[in-house]
Amino acid sequence: MTKARNTNAQAGWLGRSGQHRIGQDRLANHTGTPPDVNILLTRLERVRQFGKGWSARCPAHDDRQASLSVTVGDDGRILAHCFAGCAIGDVLGAVGLALADLFPARIRDDSPDGRRELREAARQAQWRAALGVLAFEASIVSIAAYDVLRGRLSDADAHRVAVALERIDAARVVLQ
Repeated sequence: MTKARNTNAQAGWLGRSGQHRIGQDRLANHTGTPPDVNILLTRLERVRQFGKGWSARCPAHDDRQASLSVTVGDDGRILAHCFAGCAIGDVLGAVGLALADLFPARIRDDSPDGRRELREAARQAQWRAALGVLAFEASIVSIAAYDVLRGRLSDADAHRVAVALERIDAARVVLQ
């Protein structure tokens, strides 16, 4: 069960442990950091940059280690994942944000060309997502096939293969 806790986001820059949290001034010095990611990072504790992303304590549960991963997608979306299993809604709610805060503002172009470009961009995003699903679920099916050959496919594994097949079928529909 997840338990929201006070992150002291509005009260100051010190976290529960008394350690200094990363502030706006330090985030602004990171080259290539979109300003939108600051809205989340400044509300988290023990933020550390790793490669193109960050790790931090998850605010949705009593996190002793940094189990929350944050990065910025190619399209500007803020991507966050708690490896302890917290739902993204719980993570954002614990720091006073909503899911919409993770996405860039929409560009409003009501012209026929603008609508056509938006439809094409949405279609390409669906294709990229479907290809990602296909790649991942194909690896699940491949591993399961190897286990079948060795006679070691459990009932739980068979259920996961069934889920993979459903997801592959859904991705195929998007790509057709």
